[in-house]
Amino acid sequence: METHTLLQAVLKIVVDEIRTRLIACSPAVIHPQIGAISFIQYFGNTLNYHPHLHLVVADGIFSGETGLQFDEAILTPDDIADTQDCIQNRVLRLLCRRGFFSKEEVEKMLSYDQSGFSLDAKVRIESWDKDGLERLIRYCARPPFASENLRWNGRMLSYRFPKPSRTGQLSMQLEPLDFLERISRFIPYPRRHRRHYHGIFASSSPMRKQLVACAQKRVETAHQEVQEAVEKVEKVSRSWAKLIARIYEIDPLTCTGCGKKIKITAFVTNAAQIHRILRGIGWPVVVPEFDPPYDLVEWDVCDLVPDTHDGFPKPLATGSLRYRAGSTPL
Repeated sequence: METHTLLQAVLKIVVDEIRTRLIACSPAVIHPQIGAISFIQYFGNTLNYHPHLHLVVADGIFSGETGLQFDEAILTPDDIADTQDCIQNRVLRLLCRRGFFSKEEVEKMLSYDQSGFSLDAKVRIESWDKDGLERLIRYCARPPFASENLRWNGRMLSYRFPKPSRTGQLSMQLEPLDFLERISRFIPYPRRHRRHYHGIFASSSPMRKQLVACAQKRVETAHQEVQEAVEKVEKVSRSWAKLIARIYEIDPLTCTGCGKKIKITAFVTNAAQIHRILRGIGWPVVVPEFDPPYDLVEWDVCDLVPDTHDGFPKPLATGSLRYRAGSTPL
C-alpha cells in the first residue's frame, strides 16, 4: 500500500508538470484545462517488478469561455527535457521528505549526467486515427501477461516474452510456485483505481458534458471524411496498372494469350501456393544464383598513368589516351 501511495504522489507531480508545460504554450487562454488519462503499471516484459507510468495526453489545452475550444500545443525536444528535469527535481525532493534519501544524496543525484528518469513523448496519434488510439490505450491498460504466451513444459511453466529481453532471451522456465510468486506482486490493490482521468477528462469537470457532445459530433463527421478518403485511395490504387502500362508499354491486366481483360480476384502470399501456380503455368520456381564474386584488382593511379613533370599524361598524336592496366600506353 505504501508503494501505491508513493506512486500516486509521483503521478500527481508528473501530471502537474505536464499541465504547466502545456499551459505555457498558450498563455493567453483563460481558465485552461488539460485532458489526460494515466495508467500505473507494476510489471515489465519478463514478469519482473517494474513500476512505471503511462499517460495519454491531449497535445493542447481546452477552454470553455465561449464554447468548448481546443488550442494545440507544440512542444519541442527542449520542452520535454526541461519537463523531465523538473519532474526529477520534485520527485527526488519528495523521496527526501519521505525519508528514502538524505539531502546530500539528493544533491549528488541531481548532479549526475544520467538522471535515471525517462520522459518519452515520441508516440503521437492523429485525431482521426481511432484505431491507433485504441491500440495505444489497450497497450497502456494491458494485463501483466498474456495467457497465450504461457505453456506447460513437463512439470515447468514456459513463458514466452512479448519481445526479447535486454540479453536477447525469448522465454524462461519457471516452477509453478515461482510463477505464482511473481504475478502475486501485480495484483491490484483493493478499492484503488487502476487508471485516472485528469483535467477535462475527469468526471467532476464542468466541461466534460460539452467535451462528450463535441466528441460524438466529431466522430460522425470524421466517419464521413474517412469514407471519402478511403474511396479516393481505392480509386488511386486502381490506376497502378495504367502506370505500369505507361512506363513499360505493357498492360498487366491484359492476357497475352487471348487478349481479354484480367480481373484481380485475390492476392496470393503463401509460398507453397505461389510455387504451385508458377509450376502450373510452366514458370521457374527456383531463384537463379548470382555469379560467384571475384576479386577486383586495386590499381593505383600511378600504375595507369605515366609520370610527367606536371602530373598530367601526355596526349597521343590522335588526341586521345588509351591505357591498359599494368602496361605501357598503347
